[in-house]
Amino acid sequence: MIIKEYEIKNLDCAGCSAKIEGEIANLAEVNSVNLDFFNKRLIVQYNQDAENALERLNQIASGIEPGVAILNKGDKIAKPKSFYAQVIYAGLALWLIAKFAPISPAMVLWMMIAAYLMVAGRVLHSALKEVFSKQLLAEHFLMSIASLGAVYLGEYTEAIAVIALYELGQYLETKAITRSRNTISGMMSLSPEQAHVKSADGVVDRKLNLVNPGDILVVHPGERIPLDGRIVKGESSLDTSSVSGESAPLSVTIGDEIFAGCLNQSGLLEMETTQKEADSMVARILALIDNASARKSRQERFITRFARIYTPVVVALAIMVFVVPVLLGYPAAVWFKRALVFLIVSCPCALVISIPLTYYIGIGLAARKGIIFKGSVFLDGLRQTSVMVFDKTGTITTGKLKLEELHTAQGRTEAELREALAIAEAGSKHPYALAVNEVLRFSISPEQITDYKEIPGKGIRMNYANVEYLAGSENFLREAGFTEFEDPGDRSCVHVAKSGVYLGAASFSDEIKPGMLHSLIELRKLGVQSMYMLSGDRWAKAKAVSTELNLDGFKAELLPAEKLGALEEIMTTSGGKTAFIGDGMNDAPVLARADIGIAMGAIGAQASIDSADVVLLNDKPEQIVHAYLLSRAVNRKVWQNIILALGIKILVMVLGVAGISGLWEAIIADVGVTLLVIFNSLSLSRLNSRLDKN
Repeated sequence: MIIKEYEIKNLDCAGCSAKIEGEIANLAEVNSVNLDFFNKRLIVQYNQDAENALERLNQIASGIEPGVAILNKGDKIAKPKSFYAQVIYAGLALWLIAKFAPISPAMVLWMMIAAYLMVAGRVLHSALKEVFSKQLLAEHFLMSIASLGAVYLGEYTEAIAVIALYELGQYLETKAITRSRNTISGMMSLSPEQAHVKSADGVVDRKLNLVNPGDILVVHPGERIPLDGRIVKGESSLDTSSVSGESAPLSVTIGDEIFAGCLNQSGLLEMETTQKEADSMVARILALIDNASARKSRQERFITRFARIYTPVVVALAIMVFVVPVLLGYPAAVWFKRALVFLIVSCPCALVISIPLTYYIGIGLAARKGIIFKGSVFLDGLRQTSVMVFDKTGTITTGKLKLEELHTAQGRTEAELREALAIAEAGSKHPYALAVNEVLRFSISPEQITDYKEIPGKGIRMNYANVEYLAGSENFLREAGFTEFEDPGDRSCVHVAKSGVYLGAASFSDEIKPGMLHSLIELRKLGVQSMYMLSGDRWAKAKAVSTELNLDGFKAELLPAEKLGALEEIMTTSGGKTAFIGDGMNDAPVLARADIGIAMGAIGAQASIDSADVVLLNDKPEQIVHAYLLSRAVNRKVWQNIILALGIKILVMVLGVAGISGLWEAIIADVGVTLLVIFNSLSLSRLNSRLDKN
């Protein structure tokens, strides 16, 4: 497979973009295609290297909408400055003079014709190109037929109004779409253009693409972190809200990782960069948002197909509205005018624009809240989930374990247990090990480690200074031949043995995340019917957490490989659409298997970003509720737009046949409805205030 990305210039018609995408998809060498109308980007996946691919793409595009140009990504094309707006203004002024000035009827006629040609010139020119390219159902051609029909009937004012309002609608439509695009692209400016780099010549400013990993940067208070890195000097508090949606300041000091886009609020920092600009956290997040349009929802795919048959059907109805009554002996002029109403409302732009625009805005709004949807298919799918399955450690609980108590076996000393536990856990990055290393600091000599094996979900077996150490679960030590164990109750624990002798156990506390219970209650109110928990922890601990949160069930003492089977069992028995929520570290297979995989992870959790369909960047339970609310709100807007667009167009067509609505109403039904659904989609931004209250 060969994937190529192109830029599109001069594409202003959403209906035409759907046709271009469809025609490209029909090419034998093309496996898949995605045309992003809002970002003017085309991604084509070829089965093999296609000759003259760009030339063929341009032939298709210009054949459907003349003037459209497809370029290789990064290529530039000069767009000539247009003065046609001034020509339209002059045409409208001429029409006003002809309409209201005391001049002869013959002069009025010629002035009206001249005014019409000035206002409609661009549309007529585009229509002529569409005729030569055999696009007889294209927007400009149908609009030209409708306005020329009005001229034929002597309705010059209506003919001019049809085109003038159409041009106004195109202008406002472009402005509205640009506004929504700018709302999303505003996130692109999270990082500064330059960084202050320490060098032999002092501190110098360099563009970000010239900064390499290992360079030392200076970040002043009030500046944004330019690249991902690690603090080597200073301490401060960071505003991470622009990236993660988290409003509370984050305190950082020497050794802490910090990420591009965060705002340095107070202290002077020196940091060592760990990533290039293209690999920074902000760059990865923005790439996910930018590519989200490629994974389209069911409604988007349906509307694309529907648009291809809608226009031919309405044009066919227009012909029938004229032909049938005339054959029955009714006046041709009357029914010709009524047929023109159908031609004007035949453009499917309102539908083709509004639905992907609604998802586009929803994905951007979610990103501002630190919620990354990797496609509109996941944004739409989340609201349909009736079953949610949670990982425990790091998802339901904080994952920040605290060493609470040492339980010494009979005949053994606490000092023995402390030393053995510290040695066994010194080289691990497991949450248990981090909790041990924070309290029991023990310096080991790496050269004295002759054997080391960490078994996921079980424990550690190592040989240090010719002494064997074991640290892990009860089952792990049972497999090694031990039979008697200390019982720490319902707390999580690690059992420890040295030289074949059981020394005791260390118990840990792991608190449930603040707000988790409230968030689960809210999710039930929103329609989630069943909630389960999967855990590798002890059965007693998992039961206590499940009871406290009123979950519908749980499975405990699972190895990482066993979680997948447990999830599949829940999915089979529940029957509903299932979402799995995990921390993304070792849950990748389970996240991939669920209908919707949701990773909860703080900024910088690479595993979370790579493995899930939805990523929650600030690691707070309420983000699950926010994501669910967004999914439902976007779906409501989509159906509102579908009903508005089709309902008003059908109403105007019916009234047109009845002779109640005319060309004025038809143009409002076309251009006006398109603007109406666009602004209805833009009103999604008001959801911000509701999310802040949850």
